Amino acid sequence: MAKKVTKNELEQIQKFVSQINNGTRDLGQLEIQKHGILHALSQIQNDLSVFQNELKEKYGDVKVNLQTGKLESNIVE
Repeated sequence: MAKKVTKNELEQIQKFVSQINNGTRDLGQLEIQKHGILHALSQIQNDLSVFQNELKEKYGDVKVNLQTGKLESNIVE
């Protein structure tokens, strides 16, 4: 004769397994979102690099003050 856990114990085990499965699913969804965000950030960094090169060709090797837009010398004295 095979023994069984009680109905309450079985429900508790099923609840834990369900919570683990839900957590695993949620974590997978977050990883997919993370991948998409990392890809978008990489593209933005590439776009910024291209734009910086365009500005360097136009204005030379200078820094741009991000608050005022003023060009500053990039030469350290």
